[in-house]
Amino acid sequence: MTPWVRRLLIANVAVFFVQMTMPAITSELAFVPVLALMRPWSIVTYMFLHGGIGHILFNMLGLFFF
Repeated sequence: MTPWVRRLLIANVAVFFVQMTMPAITSELAFVPVLALMRPWSIVTYMFLHGGIGHILFNMLGLFFF
């Protein structure tokens, strides 16, 4: 496993944990095209959000294999 893959795995799991413990933050991190100029960070942060444990599990497995 390369260092960058490890970093991405850790970042995704950390954001998923934050998302599960503080569900209200999901709306701030999600990308909404109409609000992109008011929330420019959402262009990057939306890719770290996951819909559930199965979603993050298979995405991280795909990242690991990729």
